[in-house]
Amino acid sequence: MKEYEKRWLLRLIAINIAISVIVGYAAAVRAQEEKKVFFTVHLMVPKGNVNRENVGMLLAEELPKIGIGVEVHILDFSEWLKRVYKWPKTWEEGGYDMFLVQTGYGTDPDGLKIFFHSESVYPRGLNIFGYTNPFVDKLLDEGAKTIDPEKRKLIYMNVSKYLYEDLPAIPYWRVVNTFILKSEVEGFEPITDTDTCYNWYMPGKDEIKYVQPTDAKTLNPIFTTDGYSYRAVIGPVYDGLIMINERYEPEPAIAKSWEWVNDTYVIFYMRDDVYWHDGVQVTAEDVKFTFDAILNPETGAVDYKRYSDVIEKVVVIDKFTVAFKLKSPYAPFMTMMAGQEIIPKHVLEDVPYSEWRHHWTNTGVDKEGNPKMPIGCGPYRMIEWKRDQYIKLEAFEKYYKGAPKTKTIYMMVIPDAATAFAALKKGEVDILNDWFGWTPKDIQAAKEDPNMKISSYRILGPQIIGINLAHPILQNKYVRWAINYMIPREHIVKDILGGVGGEPAYQYLAPETLGHNPDLPPIPYDPEKAKEMMEKAGYKFEWLEEKPLPMWVYAAPPATFIVGMLVGIAVMRVMAGRREAITASEAEELASS
Repeated sequence: MKEYEKRWLLRLIAINIAISVIVGYAAAVRAQEEKKVFFTVHLMVPKGNVNRENVGMLLAEELPKIGIGVEVHILDFSEWLKRVYKWPKTWEEGGYDMFLVQTGYGTDPDGLKIFFHSESVYPRGLNIFGYTNPFVDKLLDEGAKTIDPEKRKLIYMNVSKYLYEDLPAIPYWRVVNTFILKSEVEGFEPITDTDTCYNWYMPGKDEIKYVQPTDAKTLNPIFTTDGYSYRAVIGPVYDGLIMINERYEPEPAIAKSWEWVNDTYVIFYMRDDVYWHDGVQVTAEDVKFTFDAILNPETGAVDYKRYSDVIEKVVVIDKFTVAFKLKSPYAPFMTMMAGQEIIPKHVLEDVPYSEWRHHWTNTGVDKEGNPKMPIGCGPYRMIEWKRDQYIKLEAFEKYYKGAPKTKTIYMMVIPDAATAFAALKKGEVDILNDWFGWTPKDIQAAKEDPNMKISSYRILGPQIIGINLAHPILQNKYVRWAINYMIPREHIVKDILGGVGGEPAYQYLAPETLGHNPDLPPIPYDPEKAKEMMEKAGYKFEWLEEKPLPMWVYAAPPATFIVGMLVGIAVMRVMAGRREAITASEAEELASS
C-alpha cells in the first residue's frame, strides 16, 4: 500500500468512527425519547399572548415526565377556532386534543351554562369540550330559576365541585389587570373603575386626567359595545336602576329598593331625587321608555335579544314605581339589569327608533354638524369632545349621591403605552387604565417610583386547558387529573408572569363569584401524584422506565461504520486509479517532450 493510501485509510477510519459515535448517540437519544411516553397529544395555543405561548412550551416539558408527549401548535386565532369548532374530531382528524385559552362567564354563575350544560354542546352552544353530566345539567337549570341568593350559592357550589372533580377543562391561571396612578389619587376602585368616578379626588386639585389607548365610539348606552366608550362616557354620564359593586353584587342606584312579588314579577321603587343633567326629574316613565326601545327590533339595540328573551313587558305603577314582568323565572335578572343605564324620554320620545343610532345623543353632533353632548343622570355631565384627544366631564352638582369630589375629569386618549407612562411620570396625567397591557417591568417601575402606585383586580374568567372529551385517551378522568397535577401554577405566576400578571386558579369560578367553593383544595405540582393517576388510568411505569433499547439502537453504530468503510474504500480505489492514470499520462507527456 502506498503512503498516500495509508493516510487516506487512516482518515477514513477516523471519520467513520466519529460518524458511528454520532449515529449511535442520536439513535440512543431518539430511542430514549420514543420510549419515554405512553402517548402524544397535540396542544393548540392561539397566537399573540406570549405568556400563554410560554405556558404551552412549559407543558411540553412537564408532561413527558409522566409519559405524556406534547406537540405544541401556535396557531392564528382563526385556524385555532376552526379546529375547536370541529369537535368531536381529534387533532389527527382535523379537530383538537387540548387547547389553551381565556374564558369568561360574566359576573353571574349562570354563565357556566353555555360552557358546561349538555344542551350547549357545540353547535348548540359553546360546550366545545363535549361535557355531559345530568347532575350538573339539573343544578344549572335550578340555579337559573332560583331567586334566593343563599340557595343559589349552594347550588353553584355543587356545580363547582362537579367541575373540579370531572375536569372537562382545567383552570390554572386567573389574569390580574393593573392600573397605574399618581400616588395622590384617592377613592379609585379598579373593579368599578369609572362607574364610581364620583369618589375620585386628589387633595388640593379640581381636575383628574384619566388615560386610555382608544377614544369613545358611541354615547348612547343602548348602542355601546366597546369598553372604551363605556369607561369614558357611559359609566360617568349615565346611571341605571341598580349597579354592580366591587364585590360583583347588585346594589341600589336609581332604584332605592326592589321586591319580587313572585318568580316572574319584580317591582322597583325609585328615588325621587334623581335628575337629568338638564334639570328634568327622572321617573318610571323614563325606565319604561328605555326598555320599550330596547325591546323594539327597529331600534337596533345591542342587547335586543338578551332582553327580549327574558322580559315580557314593563309596567309603570306610579311616578316612581315600575315593574317588570318576565317570560319565565330568571335569577340573574338583577345582574343583567345592572348593566343597563336609563335614557331620557323627554329628549328622544319624538325621534323614530330607526334614527336613534345617528342622533346627537349617540354621535355628539347635531344635524347641522355642531357639537351637542348627550344628557344623562350620572355624576358627570359631558361638556366637550375633542376626538382622539379627550372628553371633558364636569361634576353634576344635583347628583343624587351628592356632588362628586372632583370638579372636572378629562378622559384622555394616548394610544402608545410608553408615551402614556412617560406622561404620568412627568405629572401630565393622573390615571393610566389597565388596557395598555402593562409589563412586569412597567409595574415594577411604578412600584419603585414614590410618585406612582398601582391598583389591580382579578379577571373573573380563568385561563384554562380545554380538553376534547371525545378523545379516546383524554376522556379518561385519571389522565386529566394527572395533567392537573403536572401544572406548575406557582412557577407560571412567579416566573412567566413576573409575579404581577395573574394568580393560580384551581376551580372555574373566581372567589368573587357566587358559587365559588372554598372547600375545594388547591392542586399542588406533584409528579408522584400525577404518576399515581396515570397508574389508575392503566399506564404502568415499570414498562415505561425499564423497557430495553431496541436492537436497531445497538446495530446502528457498527452498521454505519461498515457501510462507511465500504463506501470509503470504494471511493479511495477510484481516486487512486485516477491518480495513477494522471501520473502515467504526465509521464508520457514528459517523455514525449
